[in-house]
Amino acid sequence: MKPQAMSFMTDADKLAADNLNPARGTVRRIAREVCEYTDTRLEAVMGRDQTPATCRVRELVCYIAERSGLSPNQISRALGKDGSTVRHAIQNEKRRRGEA
Repeated sequence: MKPQAMSFMTDADKLAADNLNPARGTVRRIAREVCEYTDTRLEAVMGRDQTPATCRVRELVCYIAERSGLSPNQISRALGKDGSTVRHAIQNEKRRRGEA
């Protein structure tokens, strides 16, 4: 039987950690809200899932985060993606909206 890993971080500690890197916290909050609205798993959007529906949601998260004032590099670090991937996602969403 494996011993359970003990977490030393309280919920307050996790909130404070999000404040250390405000971009990561902001992108996670945006992703959480978009996932709730679209009924998509947050783990899929923040992870490596490449199904078309998940990619579309991820593109929307990138677009909203950029519109909120975050740079593509900040967004890419928060999502664990490459900067060019995030820039491409933002461009795709802008094209869908007729902005580009």
